[in-house]
Amino acid sequence: MNGEELQDLLSRYVEHRKLLGYRQTHSRTLARFVQDFVNEHPGESIKTSNVLEWITRIRRAPPTQSAILSVLRGFLRFVKTIDPATPVPGKHLLPTPRRNPPYILSTEQLQSILHLATTARPRGGLRAAAYVAILGLLASSGLRVSEALHLRTIDVRLQEELPHVVVRETKFKKSRIVALHPTTAAHLKQYADRRGHKCHARQAPIFFVTDLGQPLDHNSLWRWFARATGKLGLHLPDGRRPTLHSLRHSFAVHRLTKWYEDGASAVELAPTLSVYLGHVSPKESYWYISATPELLGSASDRFSAFAALGD
Repeated sequence: MNGEELQDLLSRYVEHRKLLGYRQTHSRTLARFVQDFVNEHPGESIKTSNVLEWITRIRRAPPTQSAILSVLRGFLRFVKTIDPATPVPGKHLLPTPRRNPPYILSTEQLQSILHLATTARPRGGLRAAAYVAILGLLASSGLRVSEALHLRTIDVRLQEELPHVVVRETKFKKSRIVALHPTTAAHLKQYADRRGHKCHARQAPIFFVTDLGQPLDHNSLWRWFARATGKLGLHLPDGRRPTLHSLRHSFAVHRLTKWYEDGASAVELAPTLSVYLGHVSPKESYWYISATPELLGSASDRFSAFAALGD
């Protein structure tokens, strides 16, 4: 198969995925692979060794390598329908990515982080109030960090009978309404009041901003959080410290634990949690439901009660 034919198949494959409704076509990754292969192996057929060599030639984390292999496997399955001799590499030819258990923050740890956020510099500036507000929002709603940082002022509805934020077309191109706990809404109102006294900030379309009206910087917030958790001595036995994403993990686990403690049906409510987190289906939420002593204890108590009924 020559390069022109392979390029044509790539165009057809990308168009095919679009017609099937896929949101990700991975066209850039596939185009780089096809271009490199055509340049390095003109007139040759694709071999499994070519695919693995291309993926591993650049130092990448195992999860990234695995994801790229999955993308190329989809394309090569398509090519194979035209050229039966095309091999489709096995999905386990590269190391299976291992996800470390997430760091679940306790209520006390969250309070310590929020207290430290009140001291964020510059003193008297808007940054401290913004950090307290956004960290509290993440911990109490499970929003993704990017979702919170991109909230527009018009999408933060604090004066409604049920205060909420409108999250628009994020990771899975899904928009959703996220109801706010009264205490969260109160802290957001405090921040909004301070924001309203800053000339540049109150004119900004983005809700979380600096004194100059510039959107809060993701990297700056991430670095501050890393320093804060280090200062508080928060880490697991293996040395891992919590990240901003730990707030989302913690929200999901604490919510499920509370349902168990209240005697609610976690199975029936799981789809609700999935919608709240902005997932396509409950299966995307399973990773967040990590085992903690409290969660396991609640589940064990529920099973014991169920077994007693059976007896």
